[in-house]
Amino acid sequence: MSANAKAARVLVVSDNADDAAQVLRALAVEFAVVEVSTQPDLAIADFERFRPDVVVLAFDAIERSQAYCHGLLRLSSFAHGHPHRTVILCGKDETRAAFELCKKQLFDDYVLYWPQSHDGLRLAMSVWNAFGRLAAEHRARGGNDAVAMAQSAHALGAVVDRQLTQGVGEVAAGVAPLGKWAAGFRDEVATHVAEMRVRADKAVPMRSVVLVVEDDAFATQLIAKALEKQSFDLAFAASAPAVLVLLRRIVPTVILMDVNMPGMDGLALTEWLKSSPTLSHIPVIMLTGDARRETIARSKAVGAAGFIVKPFTRDGLLAKLAPFLH
Repeated sequence: MSANAKAARVLVVSDNADDAAQVLRALAVEFAVVEVSTQPDLAIADFERFRPDVVVLAFDAIERSQAYCHGLLRLSSFAHGHPHRTVILCGKDETRAAFELCKKQLFDDYVLYWPQSHDGLRLAMSVWNAFGRLAAEHRARGGNDAVAMAQSAHALGAVVDRQLTQGVGEVAAGVAPLGKWAAGFRDEVATHVAEMRVRADKAVPMRSVVLVVEDDAFATQLIAKALEKQSFDLAFAASAPAVLVLLRRIVPTVILMDVNMPGMDGLALTEWLKSSPTLSHIPVIMLTGDARRETIARSKAVGAAGFIVKPFTRDGLLAKLAPFLH
């Protein structure tokens, strides 16, 4: 992802071509890569083809913006594996509703835009800020990749040493110039390998993230207390829709999933996660007060990596999590 905000990929989504064109003109002044999506039956395809960094929802009602996001999250597994930010446009009568939805992190920002924009730069500023936050998170995630690449230098160094030492031994007796070249090559490569090893030793891996999915506030507090001051971060969601929204921003290391939740329960949500190509690798541990065999069997059937029976102890909870954490 480019650090230059002008290179942000911005997708303007609307069901009105004229509105979309108006927003496109406003953004094209500040951003080089802007595209519109106005056909509802192509909404998923447009998103997955364009792979936007920021989505601007230019509908004339917040309900339509919500419907677009819900449809995207429900129908596109790619949307979860592709971090992005959303900015909604609203009218004066919808600012309170937009504010509340952004507080709940269902959207990232809102702009008072309809029936006309009184601050033409406000939308561009919102998109600029959204991309900046996304780029910062991207750089943080990239730290883990850098660690992995640097750590591979140890293995690379061992291979180079072994192969070239063997080659020198085989050719030195009869082909002295070739043996000299091989030795020099090894010395030159060793300098770079040593530098990569130093980087690997200094690198600090990213912390694991445990996502707790629990609709009971008291149970959530107990889990938070039990897992505080650990070497991993915590994230919380109280419902399946909240999980889907949260997964736009983070990819947890492991999920603690309550079985009994209103709407889509934990078993159904786990089954959905395991059907997603971009999310199926995340281990899910079921939280349940029902220790019957059929409940445990259903948990295994939907792909759960384990289960914890309530009430649980702090040590028991940590023991279940330990195998899945960095």
